Amino acid sequence: MNIRQQEQVPDVTSESFDRLVINSSVPVLVNFQTPWSRRMVPLLGQLAEAFAGRLRVVQVNISADPELAARFKIRAVPTLLIFKKGVPVEFIVGTVPSRFVFATVCKALGVSARLTKARRSRHAGSWPSIWQLAFDSTLA
Repeated sequence: MNIRQQEQVPDVTSESFDRLVINSSVPVLVNFQTPWSRRMVPLLGQLAEAFAGRLRVVQVNISADPELAARFKIRAVPTLLIFKKGVPVEFIVGTVPSRFVFATVCKALGVSARLTKARRSRHAGSWPSIWQLAFDSTLA
């Protein structure tokens, strides 16, 4: 993961969670993780970059903030929750294929994966390379 992607997935704490997630004007993807389970962070950095302005991506270290884990009944890591208008609307538990995460984000944002595929082909090189794997007929 490059520095730019790392900066696009900021940490949130109990003190900043409501301000950055619950009260956000855009949907928010929250990665509940621990320091030793950061496998999803590179993918999330790419999501933050690909959907900049339409989706905020943040992470919560549940070891440092166990009250947030308890608040949302997080029992496994990683757990991804997508919030819209302060309400969790989608969730993913465990490490899953990138195309599944991508499809879930598209669903939450109301974006057609097929439309996104067509847009990507018109703007070659504008999407991170991980999305080349995600754009196939299984998402359409």
